[in-house]
Amino acid sequence: MRAKLEIRQRFCLALTWLIASLGIAEAATDSGAWSLQSPDRRCSISVTLDQGRLSYQVFRAGQIVLPASPLGLRRADADFSANLTFDRADRPKIQREKYQLFTGPQPEVNHLVNFRTLNFRNTNGVALAVDLAASAEGVAFRYRFPQTNAVVRVIDAELTGFTIPQNARGWLQPYHAAGPYTPAYEDFYFHVSPGDPPPDSRQKAKGWAFPALFHLPSVSTWVLLTESGTDESYCACHLAPDSSGGLYHVVFPLFDEATRGYTNKFGPQPRFTLPWTMPWRVIVLGATAGDIALESLVTDLAPPSRITDTSWIKPGRASWAWWSYPDEPATAKRFNEFTDFAAKMGWEYTLFDAGWWTPGLKPIADHAQSQGVVPLAWNYAADFYEAAKRTAKLDQMADAGVRGVKVDFWCSDRQEAIAAQQALMRDAAARKITVNLHGCTIPRGWQRTWPNFLACEAVLGSESYFYEPRYTQKAAELDTVLPFTRNAVGPMDLTPVACSPKRFARTTTAAHQLAAALIFTSGIVHYADQPEFFESLPPEVLKIFRDAPARWDETRCLAAEPGQLAIFARRAGNSWFIAGISGTDSPQTITLDLSPFKKFARRLAAIEGQDANMQVAAAPLDKLTNWKHEIPARGGFILRLDRY
Repeated sequence: MRAKLEIRQRFCLALTWLIASLGIAEAATDSGAWSLQSPDRRCSISVTLDQGRLSYQVFRAGQIVLPASPLGLRRADADFSANLTFDRADRPKIQREKYQLFTGPQPEVNHLVNFRTLNFRNTNGVALAVDLAASAEGVAFRYRFPQTNAVVRVIDAELTGFTIPQNARGWLQPYHAAGPYTPAYEDFYFHVSPGDPPPDSRQKAKGWAFPALFHLPSVSTWVLLTESGTDESYCACHLAPDSSGGLYHVVFPLFDEATRGYTNKFGPQPRFTLPWTMPWRVIVLGATAGDIALESLVTDLAPPSRITDTSWIKPGRASWAWWSYPDEPATAKRFNEFTDFAAKMGWEYTLFDAGWWTPGLKPIADHAQSQGVVPLAWNYAADFYEAAKRTAKLDQMADAGVRGVKVDFWCSDRQEAIAAQQALMRDAAARKITVNLHGCTIPRGWQRTWPNFLACEAVLGSESYFYEPRYTQKAAELDTVLPFTRNAVGPMDLTPVACSPKRFARTTTAAHQLAAALIFTSGIVHYADQPEFFESLPPEVLKIFRDAPARWDETRCLAAEPGQLAIFARRAGNSWFIAGISGTDSPQTITLDLSPFKKFARRLAAIEGQDANMQVAAAPLDKLTNWKHEIPARGGFILRLDRY
C-alpha cells in the first residue's frame, strides 16, 4: 500500500512540476498533489491529499530526501487529521529576505524564498491553510487558521512527522524529563540510526530534542530538522521517543515542565484565538554538514525585526568571573578584577553573575562604565513572567547602568515560557537592553525578530567540568558536532576557553579550547577562564583574542565531519582566523588549501605547546599553498592570516 502511495505521489509531483513550468494554474479536480520549488529548483516540497489525509515529501536535486510524511492536527473543537477536502492552491510567489544578523556566520542575509499557500477544509467546512516555503537551503511548512474569532482554541495534538530513510545516520540529543534544571537542552548528541530510542543520559529521556541532524548517504544530503517563528501563540516542540520505521512525530512539552517560582496556569497544549499562525517546521538541506552550519533558512522564515532602531545593539566579548571562582563569595574586588581585564583586552562587556547582590549592582556597574566596559547582570527567570515584576526588574537593571541581562533557569518549553521570553525581549529592547537566555530552549529564529537577543545557552557547556563526569571524555566529540547542530540554529553561549583545572580533568588540548572559541558563535562571547590563564599565552596568541570579534564579516567551512573534525575560516576586516578542532582519540593528518587566502601574506600558526594540556605554541607560518598538519588526539589549531 505504501509503495503504491509513493508511486502515485511521484507521478503527481512530476505532473505538478510540468504544470508549473508551463505556467498553468492547478485545478482542484485535476490533481491531488501540489508542489513548491526553490528559486534555483534544487529543493522542493510536495503535498498530497489522499483519501482526506495530508502528507508531504521533500526533494533535493530531484531525489527524495524525506519520503511520505504525515501532516495534520486536531483542535479541541475541530479535526484536521482526516476527511479533508481541497479548496484552492494559491500561486507561488517569490520573496526576498534581506536583513542583518548580529550573531552567526554571516552579518548580511539576502536570499530568495518561494512561498505558496494550500487551502483545505474539514467536514464542517472549517478552513485550514498550509503555507509552504522553499529556498536553496531547504524547505518548510506551517499551519494557519485564517478565520477571525476571539474564542480561544486549543490544539490537542499534531500529526506532523518527519520520515527519515532507514539508511540514514543521525546526531540527536535526548529531550529531558521535567526536573529542577530540565528540560534545558544540556546533553550530549548521540550518533544513532532512525528508530533508535533516546538514551537516559543526564536525565530520563522523554523524546528527542530539536535540532536533529541526519546524513542520507544514498542521496548525498544532510538534513537538519528544527522550528522557526515560535512566539507567544505556541509552545516549543520536540520529537516523540518512538521513531519506529524512521518516523519522528512532533509532540508538545511535558505536563510537568515549569520554571521554579512560577505556577503554570494552563495545560501544555498550545491555545490561542483566531487568526492563528503556527511555527514553521523547517527542513534545512545541504550537500555537506558544512552547508548546514552556514545556512540561514531558520532566520529567513522568522518574522522581520521588531526593533526599528538597532544602532545601540553591539555584539562583543565578555569577561566572566563565575567559572573561575564558583565557590567563592561574590565581592566587588573580584568583579572589578574581571572588569579591568576586559578593559585591558579591549573586550566590550563584563558579566556579573549570581551573587552580584552581595556587593550591590550599582558600585560594580559604575566601575565597569568608568573603564569603558558595558555591564551585564544575571537574573532569575521566574521574575520575568508577570508584566509588573518583569518591568520592575528591567528598570532596576537600567537604573544601575546594566545594558544586558542573562536570565536563567527557564526549564520549560511550554507556551507560557515562550510568551515570557518574547515579552522579555520586547521590554528589554524598549530600554536598550540585550538578552541572554540560559537554562532554556533553543533559538527559533528569534535573533532576527529580536536583534537584542544576542546569546543563548541550550547547550552542554564548559560549566560541565564542575558537574558532569562524562563531559571530560566526550567534550571533544561534542565540540565537533555542535557547529552543525545546536549552533546552526542560533547563538550558542557555551562559554569557551575553559582551560584551568576544575573538578573533572579536561582531556582536550589547550589549542582545542582556544580554537573552539573561534568556531562557536554567539552575539556575546563569554570567555570562561581567568586573566592569569590568558596572560600565560604567547603574546601573538593573546592578540588573537584581542582582535577576534563576536560578529564576523565572512565565514567559510573548510572541513565538516561531525564527531571527528571541524575547521572554519572566519574573516574580520583584513584578517582571517582559521580554527580547527579534532573530536577523535587518535591523531588526524589534514592538508588545508590556503590558495584562496594568498593575498593574506603575514601568517601565524598556534598549535599545541610542550604541555599540550595548558600551553599553546605560536610560530610564523610560511606562505604555503597547502598546509599539512597532524592534529593530535582531541587537539586543535588556529591560523591567523593578515593582509599587509
